[in-house]
Amino acid sequence: MTFCVAYAADGPPNSHPSVLGSGWDCDRGYYKSGQKCVKVVVPENASIDVYGSGWACNRGYYKSGHGCAKVQVPENASIDVYGSGWACNRGYYKSGQKCVKVIVPENASIDVYGSGWACNRGYYKSGHGCAKVQVPENASIDVYGSGWACNRGYYKSGQKCVKVIVPENASIDVYGSGWVCNSGFTKSSMSCVPMTPQEIQKQKELEKALAAEIQRRRAQGVSGDDCETEYKTNAEVCVEIASGDLDCNESYGGNYYRDCDATLSYEVSTDYSGGAYLDVDVECSLEIEYKGQETYSTQTDSASQDESHSLYAHGSDSETMNFDFSFSSYKKITSVRISSAQCEIDSVDLY
Repeated sequence: MTFCVAYAADGPPNSHPSVLGSGWDCDRGYYKSGQKCVKVVVPENASIDVYGSGWACNRGYYKSGHGCAKVQVPENASIDVYGSGWACNRGYYKSGQKCVKVIVPENASIDVYGSGWACNRGYYKSGHGCAKVQVPENASIDVYGSGWACNRGYYKSGQKCVKVIVPENASIDVYGSGWVCNSGFTKSSMSCVPMTPQEIQKQKELEKALAAEIQRRRAQGVSGDDCETEYKTNAEVCVEIASGDLDCNESYGGNYYRDCDATLSYEVSTDYSGGAYLDVDVECSLEIEYKGQETYSTQTDSASQDESHSLYAHGSDSETMNFDFSFSSYKKITSVRISSAQCEIDSVDLY
């Protein structure tokens, strides 16, 4: 049986039926006090607030006791975004209750925040001024604007840019500061020599396999037990456990275990598509549970290792880690199992 509670259809003066349909609410400009709606007393330089049951100071005023006080705006300032305070204009910074002009040195301009300064492109901060970047021959201002980088075909050596000596059958590499052998040639010391027919065939097979793998990974993306993103390229790197195995060695008497060898295999992969490579650090941990003749409860032990990988475009790599667990003879361990295994991406850096 369902029971319904009856509510009076008519509320007190200056009220209206509740939107929930089970009572009444005060009209805008009134607040509930017991069974009555009391008018909000709005002080000077204020207005009814967004809730309708209170008041808020107008822009340029702030709440002070039961009234609104005027914001005292100093010279070179204006009312802030909140409307209840002030902020210095661009080119000035707050110092106590005043706005002080930013002293901009030569070859600088007001910074993005508006309250400081930054050196112009081609200059770097030195003390309280800006010093000119001394760009050597065959170099130009770098992407940051405060240093220099060698032009393509040159590499940095001290404070100079030295020309890359490209041997025959080679060309400047993707970084612009070194060289690689052309297709059909392989590096031998400081020169490029023709590949043998067998090497050419192997190269073609590798290129074909790489192209197929790139297509597969582009279609599927990358996934795994743990993934991290390289912040410069937004490339994703994932690690996934492939298998785990446990091999325990019995004591000389053959009635309990003296140690166990555990292995953990994983694969790390990326959807990176650039011309450099990613340096990836992976950490794996493995936990075992064991019980012995002399123990009444299950005990645990764990170990962890880390490994570094270099991954190129849409590349992958695999690794097997080995863990050793030894037991005291007095425990007489009779059962062991892998209780958990985990691999995580520790860091991803672009090179």
